[in-house]
Amino acid sequence: MRWFYVPNEGTEGDQIGTRMAFEKLHAEGVFSAYTAYSYLVRDQALQNHQQALDEFLQAVMNFAPDVIFIQHPGPDYPLDRAFLQKLKTTPSQPRLVLYEEDPYDPYIKRLNSSIKAVIAESDMCVLGGVGYLARLVREAGGKKIRFAKHSYDTRRFGADWRPTLSRSLDAVMIANLTCLKRIPWLFMPGGRKRQQTAHAFYRQLGERFAVYGGGQGWQDAPFCKGPVAYHRQGEVIRDAWMSVNWGQFDEIAMYTSDRFPISLACGVPHITNYQPGYEHVFDRIPGLFIVKSPNEAVDVGLYILSLPVERRNELGFEAAEYARKHLEATVVYGDIVSVVAEQLFPK
Repeated sequence: MRWFYVPNEGTEGDQIGTRMAFEKLHAEGVFSAYTAYSYLVRDQALQNHQQALDEFLQAVMNFAPDVIFIQHPGPDYPLDRAFLQKLKTTPSQPRLVLYEEDPYDPYIKRLNSSIKAVIAESDMCVLGGVGYLARLVREAGGKKIRFAKHSYDTRRFGADWRPTLSRSLDAVMIANLTCLKRIPWLFMPGGRKRQQTAHAFYRQLGERFAVYGGGQGWQDAPFCKGPVAYHRQGEVIRDAWMSVNWGQFDEIAMYTSDRFPISLACGVPHITNYQPGYEHVFDRIPGLFIVKSPNEAVDVGLYILSLPVERRNELGFEAAEYARKHLEATVVYGDIVSVVAEQLFPK
């Protein structure tokens, strides 16, 4: 397969995990040819969207791909069905595959016009969740809808370490809490329970609990330390006995954010909220605790703190081992490529 990757990135090379995975597949001969075309970067460089579209089309014609794998198209780079049809009718007649990790819903975060166009023209839509998200995509014209877990990259996360016997925190949450329209009580879906979870941990653990994140929802919270750089999440997690999260869009079946694999890869027990379908995808993972309420999250946190240090570290090690085998980027994207090959090129 000749694979043409269209990454969503503000700076060339930002999509570290995906690029690592595709470069590995190319080196192993799974791809007979591979290139990445950073469409947002090129659009900014050219400062003319029509020129950017013309260059995009020419790049596809020059490379002659079998697959165009486009990631997270948004309103900042307008695409319509007529242009996408031009891409698909270039001489190599490539298949168009959409990869969309972000969550959407019918009210707060709607599908934009660009992603709707890509959905309608795609030969396959690979989503980070199913349930009502898959229904929205199907209603927008999606054909083959498939699911893929979020992943992490080993360049920034999950490096070998010697687990410590003392930590600065008992529990840490890395999460933003932005108020919609600046209304203090109006959050993204799941945001209210995220806030409740944090306050419940603080009531129980006091200064041994901290949140790292931004947003008006954390304003005046004594436990919030402010945002942490994306690549420093691992350091923060490894200085606590457990990581905790309550995900946004907490009713999308099987959906997680990328903090889920990152947290497991760090080698520390992780508590997260249940979402429909987790019993099929994330069942019985050592070191992962799936809860159904903020109060249950605190109960599980107290259970973890009641274990000897050696057992806590053992659970963290087992969580990291699972992440390496199943959630590392080269594994997750390797599976996606296999599904594309099997189902779009059956002969």
